[in-house]
Amino acid sequence: MSFTFKMILYLLITTLMMVAIILDHADTKNVMYIEMEASEAILKAPPTGYISSALQQQIKDNLVKTRGLVASDIQITGDINLTQRKVRGSVSEDITLMISYPKRIYIFFGAMISNNSKAYRTIKTEYVP
Repeated sequence: MSFTFKMILYLLITTLMMVAIILDHADTKNVMYIEMEASEAILKAPPTGYISSALQQQIKDNLVKTRGLVASDIQITGDINLTQRKVRGSVSEDITLMISYPKRIYIFFGAMISNNSKAYRTIKTEYVP
């Protein structure tokens, strides 16, 4: 009887560990895609001098289409509007972009830890008035 109990407990623990490993792999893949989108978006930003709303929508659409992320959970911060436009020769020429998405880590017995996956990028502007 004790052997049966130990085996059931062992199988339960190893199953939960495998689920946690699989979910962590999926979250790591999400982070990779977020970083890729940030790199592509920041390279498209210099001509305008900021991250335009069309570019922000493109980032969200690509992440929703490729990884199935929830568009309302994707947070884009940095130089994201016209008033934050960067001009070459000004005090600050760096265009910044940060994309974050909540990352949920499942642990034993249904508990969950939440933190954010972040990708941060900067680039010099090319915009000349």
